[in-house]
Amino acid sequence: MKTIAILGPTASGKTALSIEFALKYNAHILSLDSLSIYQEIDIASAKPSLDERQGVHHYGMDVLSPSEHFDVTMFFDLYKEAHEASLREGKNLIIVGGTGFYLKAMMDGLSSKPQISLHVKEKIDQQLLNLEASYALILEHDQAYANKISSNDRYRIEKWLEIFLTTNEIPSWYLLNAKQEPIIKDITLFEIETPKEILAQKNCLTNSADD
Repeated sequence: MKTIAILGPTASGKTALSIEFALKYNAHILSLDSLSIYQEIDIASAKPSLDERQGVHHYGMDVLSPSEHFDVTMFFDLYKEAHEASLREGKNLIIVGGTGFYLKAMMDGLSSKPQISLHVKEKIDQQLLNLEASYALILEHDQAYANKISSNDRYRIEKWLEIFLTTNEIPSWYLLNAKQEPIIKDITLFEIETPKEILAQKNCLTNSADD
């Protein structure tokens, strides 16, 4: 069994190419698109129709209702399901769509986060009222992390505070030591390079067709 990933921007043709490859090389497809995972969200996600899928089994599509929440770990479970089915049925596996983050997380392994108590959450909310002071705290204790973010990056400052205030450990070290084993260890990557002018033209035609 071989596993490949087809990467490329929206409207680059990676969906059609993945289906072509799946038919030619006897493969299942795993979509890592954060919109295609939802039922009823078809136009915004550029999700291929059932006819366009040409009988190829697509994992990661129409899994959740629009009211349900998902995170990257759900894609881990979907990958395991698709991988096991491909092995069992003697098929290859093609991963397509989504952002590079989801695939990178599966190839590199995610760092597990500690459980955040209500007390710590309240303390973080207070500290986030002064981003400048919070960033100064990061700079004082964890310069490696501070150098990777801007002083007004509220999201990453909050994530740093969650680890620091919960574990009393330097988050850069904590994240390094808490990293889980990657779940994809053998994969071939293909990236579609499409000039921006052509992508813009395709998106313009798609938007015109929707009007």
